[in-house]
Amino acid sequence: MSMKLRNRLIALVCLIFFLSIGAALFLTTTNRKPFAIILFVADNIAPSNLAAARLFSGGGDSRLQLEDFPNTAIARNAANDYSVPDAASASTAIAAGKKVNRGALCMDAKGSSLPSLLEEAATQGRATGLLSTGTLTGTTVAAYYSKTPNAGDTNATLTQFSTHQPFDFVAGGGGDEILAALGAHASRKGAKDPAAMPSGAGAVSIIRSVADLENQPFWKKVPTLGILPVASLSQNGFGEGNPESPSLSDLVRIAIRNLQSNRKGYLLVIDDTMIGAAALSNDAESMFGHMLSFDRAIATARRYAGEKALVIVTGRENIGGMTLNGSPFLRDKGISILSLNNEGYPSICWSTGPGFASEQSPSTFHAGKTNRLSVGILTQPSAFRLPSSVGTAGDVLSLGSGPGSEKLHGFIDLTDIHRIIKEGL
Repeated sequence: MSMKLRNRLIALVCLIFFLSIGAALFLTTTNRKPFAIILFVADNIAPSNLAAARLFSGGGDSRLQLEDFPNTAIARNAANDYSVPDAASASTAIAAGKKVNRGALCMDAKGSSLPSLLEEAATQGRATGLLSTGTLTGTTVAAYYSKTPNAGDTNATLTQFSTHQPFDFVAGGGGDEILAALGAHASRKGAKDPAAMPSGAGAVSIIRSVADLENQPFWKKVPTLGILPVASLSQNGFGEGNPESPSLSDLVRIAIRNLQSNRKGYLLVIDDTMIGAAALSNDAESMFGHMLSFDRAIATARRYAGEKALVIVTGRENIGGMTLNGSPFLRDKGISILSLNNEGYPSICWSTGPGFASEQSPSTFHAGKTNRLSVGILTQPSAFRLPSSVGTAGDVLSLGSGPGSEKLHGFIDLTDIHRIIKEGL
């Protein structure tokens, strides 16, 4: 071997050695962004409600999927002007990272518009997804695309939904009003194909069923909008893959499949309104069912997104002030949790709301004019009889796994959820 060739080989070995050291240092010292970021949001995600849902599911020895999360924080959720938030202000705190007045969506007290997490993710080149078990123009979902001081202005919300730059994958409840708004915007754009109506600055592919969403080619780059019957999204079933009875888990799985083809990663937001809707009517059995469906969807997200995904689950507001009383037996579950407890008192009570009694009115029960043993199995009396439940003061739980979730510890503000996710974008 000549001296010249030997020197070249030595130089090549040294180059490979130093490149390997540099790569190792880069991989171990740099803060790598998670490819997948998934945010779950729902009402009544608080210790007392989760404990009751756990007992309802399988008794005292049962465990929820949420309990596997390694990082947990207690989140304060006050609005800018009131200590108890509403759906709009609490949703904005998460979506935009700032406290706003009750009733405002992504607009501060000075009238300045605030960008949402999905809008910020889009500017970073990430794929964006938004799922809802309610209507796509509902208050909590609108926090990701609407800017208004009055969340009750449904016309403004509908207009902003139809004209907003489309997210890559959107699915939720909807009806004729959404299609009409999209159609009106399409006619102004000169479009004729109702299956590819323009929305915002680009065309979207409109899908009408979960089965069609399942069959949608995931490699297609046209944004997908699934406008689904709300009834098809309210199932409590735990199975997956049944197009006749789709679950929230199905939507989560389909969304991940569609979004993960983006090489820069994705942000998926899942907003479950069914838990809060059941709480508004003081229907504990339905609320527990939706909480368990929500819990299963979280497990699906973690399974399909992978261990390195940043997955955060957070409560938003507390509704109704439900408590589970008495001392149910360790293996009591399901209906036995809803029935009278061992002392003969109702197991489920609410702080506010209409109550839920099949045989006796709440006013009669409160007045002590009935024999407690004759009260029906679904009796859920409320302390204050109102047309529907209202928000109650109380912190919520925020849980997380994956890179960045270690910042969830101790007491935080709901706005910190926005900060943690933004740092991961």
